[in-house]
Amino acid sequence: MSDKLNLGGGVIGLIFLALGVFEFLSGDSWIVWILLGFLFGGFGAVRKLIERSKS
Repeated sequence: MSDKLNLGGGVIGLIFLALGVFEFLSGDSWIVWILLGFLFGGFGAVRKLIERSKS
């Protein structure tokens, strides 16, 4: 349960990061989505997911 709470703040950031990658691949404006992903904790959530998958 505590893992869900720790990751919960970054779910919105993960969504914004995914949108940024999609927009980058499609050739549209992507920088705003990546910045929003950073501001909402997407990079921290990605790091936590990677650490969880290693253990």
